[in-house]
Amino acid sequence: NTVSTTWGPNPLSHDYFVKQPLTIEDGIFFTWNSSNDELHTILETIEKQQPNVRLKIFIGSKVQFLNTCIENRHGQLYTRIYHDPTSQSYALPYVSGHTKVKHSHWLRSALIQAACVCSAVDDFNEERIYLELTCLVNGYSLRFVERHVQHFFDYFNANSMRYSMDQTTYDKFRRQWFDFIVMQDDLTDKMEKLDSTDNLIHLNYFYDFGPRCQFNQQFHDLWDHYFDHHAILSKEKSKIILTTKHFHSLNAFLTQEKSTYQVQL
Repeated sequence: NTVSTTWGPNPLSHDYFVKQPLTIEDGIFFTWNSSNDELHTILETIEKQQPNVRLKIFIGSKVQFLNTCIENRHGQLYTRIYHDPTSQSYALPYVSGHTKVKHSHWLRSALIQAACVCSAVDDFNEERIYLELTCLVNGYSLRFVERHVQHFFDYFNANSMRYSMDQTTYDKFRRQWFDFIVMQDDLTDKMEKLDSTDNLIHLNYFYDFGPRCQFNQQFHDLWDHYFDHHAILSKEKSKIILTTKHFHSLNAFLTQEKSTYQVQL
Protein backbone atom coordinates (compact mmCIF):
# COMPACT_ATOMS: atom_id res chain seq x y z
CA ASN A 1 0.00 0.00 0.00
CA THR A 2 0.92 3.62 -0.46
CA VAL A 3 0.38 5.90 2.51
CA SER A 4 0.14 9.68 2.67
CA THR A 5 -0.36 11.58 5.92
CA THR A 6 -0.46 15.19 7.02
CA TRP A 7 0.66 16.34 10.44
CA GLY A 8 2.56 18.95 12.39
CA PRO A 9 6.14 18.38 13.62
CA ASN A 10 7.71 15.23 12.23
CA PRO A 11 7.70 12.57 14.99
CA LEU A 12 9.44 9.81 13.03
CA SER A 13 12.32 9.15 15.38
CA HIS A 14 11.62 5.43 15.64
CA ASP A 15 12.72 2.44 13.60
CA TYR A 16 9.24 1.74 12.28
CA PHE A 17 10.09 1.94 8.64
CA VAL A 18 12.53 -0.04 6.52
CA LYS A 19 13.23 2.97 4.30
CA GLN A 20 13.39 6.63 5.25
CA PRO A 21 9.96 8.23 4.61
CA LEU A 22 9.71 11.26 2.37
CA THR A 23 8.74 14.37 4.33
CA ILE A 24 7.87 17.76 2.85
CA GLU A 25 6.77 20.54 5.22
CA ASP A 26 3.90 18.98 7.23
CA GLY A 27 3.36 15.98 4.93
CA ILE A 28 4.93 12.54 4.82
CA PHE A 29 4.84 9.81 2.20
CA PHE A 30 5.98 6.20 2.47
CA THR A 31 5.24 2.69 1.22
CA TRP A 32 4.04 -0.11 3.48
CA ASN A 33 4.14 -3.86 2.84
CA SER A 34 2.69 -5.19 6.11
CA SER A 35 -0.94 -5.32 7.21
CA ASN A 36 -3.15 -2.26 7.57
CA ASP A 37 -3.93 -3.18 11.18
CA GLU A 38 -0.25 -3.08 12.07
CA LEU A 39 0.12 0.26 10.33
CA HIS A 40 -2.84 1.76 12.23
CA THR A 41 -1.37 0.48 15.50
CA ILE A 42 1.94 2.23 14.80
CA LEU A 43 0.24 5.47 13.76
CA GLU A 44 -1.96 5.44 16.86
CA THR A 45 1.15 4.96 18.98
CA ILE A 46 2.80 7.95 17.33
CA GLU A 47 -0.32 10.05 17.89
CA LYS A 48 -0.40 9.16 21.59
CA GLN A 49 3.30 9.90 22.05
CA GLN A 50 3.06 13.20 20.18
CA PRO A 51 0.11 15.29 21.47
CA ASN A 52 0.70 17.93 18.79
CA VAL A 53 0.29 15.43 15.96
CA ARG A 54 -3.02 15.44 14.09
CA LEU A 55 -3.13 12.66 11.52
CA LYS A 56 -5.13 12.64 8.31
CA ILE A 57 -4.36 9.31 6.67
CA PHE A 58 -4.92 8.15 3.10
CA ILE A 59 -4.21 4.47 2.41
CA GLY A 60 -4.72 2.66 -0.86
CA SER A 61 -3.17 1.40 -4.05
CA LYS A 62 -3.45 4.96 -5.40
CA VAL A 63 -2.88 8.25 -3.56
CA GLN A 64 -2.27 11.90 -4.44
CA PHE A 65 0.76 13.50 -2.83
CA LEU A 66 1.30 17.18 -3.60
CA ASN A 67 0.70 17.37 -7.38
CA THR A 68 1.61 13.74 -8.08
CA CYS A 69 -0.65 10.73 -8.50
CA ILE A 70 1.13 7.61 -7.20
CA GLU A 71 -0.28 4.17 -7.89
CA ASN A 72 0.63 0.53 -7.41
CA ARG A 73 -0.30 -1.17 -10.67
CA HIS A 74 0.14 -4.91 -10.36
CA GLY A 75 3.27 -4.46 -8.26
CA GLN A 76 4.75 -1.75 -10.52
CA LEU A 77 5.13 1.90 -9.52
CA TYR A 78 3.04 4.19 -11.72
CA THR A 79 3.18 7.98 -11.39
CA ARG A 80 1.76 10.93 -13.27
CA ILE A 81 0.98 14.62 -12.77
CA TYR A 82 -2.17 15.20 -10.72
CA HIS A 83 -4.40 18.17 -11.54
CA ASP A 84 -6.81 19.18 -8.82
CA PRO A 85 -10.29 19.13 -10.39
CA THR A 86 -11.37 21.99 -8.12
CA SER A 87 -8.65 24.31 -9.46
CA GLN A 88 -8.91 26.36 -12.63
CA SER A 89 -7.52 24.55 -15.66
CA TYR A 90 -4.98 26.07 -18.07
CA ALA A 91 -3.93 28.76 -15.59
CA LEU A 92 -0.45 30.24 -15.51
CA PRO A 93 1.11 31.03 -12.12
CA TYR A 94 0.94 34.64 -11.01
CA VAL A 95 4.28 36.39 -11.38
CA SER A 96 5.44 39.97 -11.05
CA GLY A 97 8.16 41.76 -12.91
CA HIS A 98 9.47 40.18 -16.10
CA THR A 99 6.38 38.11 -16.84
CA LYS A 100 7.55 36.57 -20.11
CA VAL A 101 10.92 35.55 -18.71
CA LYS A 102 9.42 34.03 -15.57
CA HIS A 103 6.78 32.14 -17.53
CA SER A 104 9.56 30.83 -19.78
CA HIS A 105 11.32 29.47 -16.70
CA TRP A 106 8.03 28.05 -15.44
CA LEU A 107 7.38 26.22 -18.72
CA ARG A 108 10.85 24.68 -18.69
CA SER A 109 10.49 23.62 -15.04
CA ALA A 110 7.02 22.19 -15.70
CA LEU A 111 8.34 20.13 -18.63
CA ILE A 112 11.20 18.79 -16.51
CA GLN A 113 8.75 17.95 -13.74
CA ALA A 114 6.50 16.15 -16.24
CA ALA A 115 9.41 14.04 -17.49
CA CYS A 116 10.45 13.13 -13.96
CA VAL A 117 6.96 12.42 -12.62
CA CYS A 118 5.21 10.72 -15.55
CA SER A 119 6.33 7.11 -15.71
CA ALA A 120 4.37 6.41 -18.92
CA VAL A 121 5.15 8.10 -22.23
CA ASP A 122 1.42 8.61 -22.94
CA ASP A 123 0.98 10.60 -19.72
CA PHE A 124 4.06 12.68 -20.48
CA ASN A 125 2.81 13.64 -23.94
CA GLU A 126 -0.60 14.45 -22.52
CA GLU A 127 0.98 16.72 -19.89
CA ARG A 128 3.22 18.37 -22.51
CA ILE A 129 0.18 19.20 -24.65
CA TYR A 130 -1.59 20.54 -21.55
CA LEU A 131 1.35 22.87 -20.82
CA GLU A 132 1.49 24.05 -24.43
CA LEU A 133 -2.24 24.82 -24.41
CA THR A 134 -1.88 26.65 -21.10
CA CYS A 135 0.59 29.08 -22.66
CA LEU A 136 -1.49 29.51 -25.83
CA VAL A 137 -4.73 30.11 -23.92
CA ASN A 138 -3.03 32.83 -21.88
CA GLY A 139 -1.94 34.79 -24.93
CA TYR A 140 1.54 33.48 -25.72
CA SER A 141 2.31 32.89 -29.37
CA LEU A 142 2.80 29.53 -31.03
CA ARG A 143 6.37 30.60 -31.79
CA PHE A 144 7.02 31.18 -28.08
CA VAL A 145 5.72 27.72 -27.19
CA GLU A 146 7.54 25.95 -30.03
CA ARG A 147 10.86 27.58 -29.19
CA HIS A 148 10.80 26.63 -25.52
CA VAL A 149 9.47 23.11 -26.00
CA GLN A 150 12.00 22.44 -28.75
CA HIS A 151 14.81 23.72 -26.51
CA PHE A 152 13.69 21.28 -23.83
CA PHE A 153 14.10 18.30 -26.16
CA ASP A 154 17.26 19.62 -27.81
CA TYR A 155 19.05 19.79 -24.46
CA PHE A 156 19.82 16.07 -24.69
CA ASN A 157 19.65 15.90 -28.51
CA ALA A 158 16.31 14.12 -28.22
CA ASN A 159 14.37 15.88 -30.95
CA SER A 160 12.67 12.64 -32.03
CA MET A 161 11.34 12.16 -28.50
CA ARG A 162 8.83 14.96 -28.93
CA TYR A 163 6.57 12.87 -31.14
CA SER A 164 7.68 9.42 -30.04
CA MET A 165 5.34 7.01 -28.28
CA ASP A 166 8.02 4.41 -27.61
CA GLN A 167 8.24 3.62 -23.89
CA THR A 168 11.84 2.38 -24.03
CA THR A 169 13.06 5.56 -25.72
CA TYR A 170 11.14 7.63 -23.20
CA ASP A 171 12.67 5.74 -20.26
CA LYS A 172 16.17 6.60 -21.54
CA PHE A 173 15.19 10.24 -22.02
CA ARG A 174 13.70 10.33 -18.54
CA ARG A 175 16.85 8.84 -17.01
CA GLN A 176 18.91 11.64 -18.55
CA TRP A 177 16.80 14.21 -16.74
CA PHE A 178 17.12 12.32 -13.45
CA ASP A 179 20.91 12.29 -13.84
CA PHE A 180 20.88 15.99 -14.74
CA ILE A 181 18.90 16.91 -11.62
CA VAL A 182 21.22 14.86 -9.41
CA MET A 183 24.20 16.64 -10.96
CA GLN A 184 22.57 20.04 -10.37
CA ASP A 185 21.83 19.16 -6.74
CA ASP A 186 25.43 18.04 -6.21
CA LEU A 187 26.69 21.27 -7.76
CA THR A 188 24.37 23.34 -5.55
CA ASP A 189 25.57 21.52 -2.43
CA LYS A 190 29.16 22.08 -3.47
CA MET A 191 28.55 25.79 -4.03
CA GLU A 192 26.81 26.16 -0.67
CA LYS A 193 29.69 24.39 1.04
CA LEU A 194 32.24 26.66 -0.63
CA ASP A 195 30.16 29.71 0.22
CA SER A 196 29.86 28.69 3.87
CA THR A 197 33.65 28.44 4.12
CA ASP A 198 34.20 31.73 2.25
CA ASN A 199 35.81 29.87 -0.66
CA LEU A 200 33.30 31.00 -3.27
CA ILE A 201 34.49 34.10 -5.13
CA HIS A 202 32.01 36.00 -7.30
CA LEU A 203 33.54 38.62 -9.60
CA ASN A 204 31.79 41.07 -11.93
CA TYR A 205 33.38 42.93 -14.80
CA PHE A 206 32.17 45.38 -17.41
CA TYR A 207 31.61 43.85 -20.82
CA ASP A 208 31.68 46.19 -23.81
CA PHE A 209 32.42 43.96 -26.81
CA GLY A 210 34.67 41.09 -27.85
CA PRO A 211 34.96 37.33 -27.17
CA ARG A 212 33.66 37.01 -23.61
CA CYS A 213 34.33 33.25 -23.38
CA GLN A 214 37.92 33.80 -24.43
CA PHE A 215 38.38 36.41 -21.69
CA ASN A 216 36.93 34.07 -19.07
CA GLN A 217 39.27 31.27 -20.11
CA GLN A 218 42.30 33.57 -20.04
CA PHE A 219 41.28 34.82 -16.61
CA HIS A 220 41.04 31.28 -15.22
CA ASP A 221 44.37 30.35 -16.81
CA LEU A 222 46.10 33.32 -15.18
CA TRP A 223 44.42 32.61 -11.85
CA ASP A 224 45.59 28.99 -11.93
CA HIS A 225 49.09 30.08 -12.88
CA TYR A 226 49.53 32.43 -9.93
CA PHE A 227 47.47 30.61 -7.29
CA ASP A 228 48.01 26.97 -8.23
CA HIS A 229 49.68 26.12 -4.92
CA HIS A 230 47.89 28.67 -2.74
CA ALA A 231 46.41 27.26 0.47
CA ILE A 232 43.04 28.97 -0.07
CA LEU A 233 42.86 30.38 -3.61
CA SER A 234 43.90 27.29 -5.56
CA LYS A 235 41.48 25.69 -7.99
CA GLU A 236 40.96 22.72 -5.66
CA LYS A 237 40.09 24.94 -2.68
CA SER A 238 38.06 27.75 -4.26
CA LYS A 239 35.47 28.35 -6.94
CA ILE A 240 35.38 31.52 -9.04
CA ILE A 241 32.21 32.69 -10.77
CA LEU A 242 32.58 35.37 -13.43
CA THR A 243 29.59 37.43 -14.50
CA THR A 244 29.42 40.41 -16.81
CA LYS A 245 27.90 43.83 -16.57
CA HIS A 246 27.25 45.77 -19.76
CA PHE A 247 29.07 49.05 -19.95
CA HIS A 248 26.15 50.63 -21.78
CA SER A 249 22.75 51.01 -20.22
CA LEU A 250 19.65 49.61 -21.86
CA ASN A 251 18.60 53.12 -22.86
CA ALA A 252 21.92 53.59 -24.65
CA PHE A 253 21.30 50.46 -26.70
CA LEU A 254 17.69 51.27 -27.56
CA THR A 255 18.00 54.98 -28.31
CA GLN A 256 19.69 56.45 -31.35
CA GLU A 257 21.00 59.90 -31.85
CA LYS A 258 18.56 62.00 -33.83
CA SER A 259 19.75 63.29 -37.15
CA THR A 260 19.94 67.03 -37.58
CA TYR A 261 18.10 68.58 -40.46
CA GLN A 262 18.36 72.08 -41.77
CA VAL A 263 15.04 73.80 -41.89
CA GLN A 264 14.66 76.28 -44.69
CA LEU A 265 12.14 79.04 -44.25
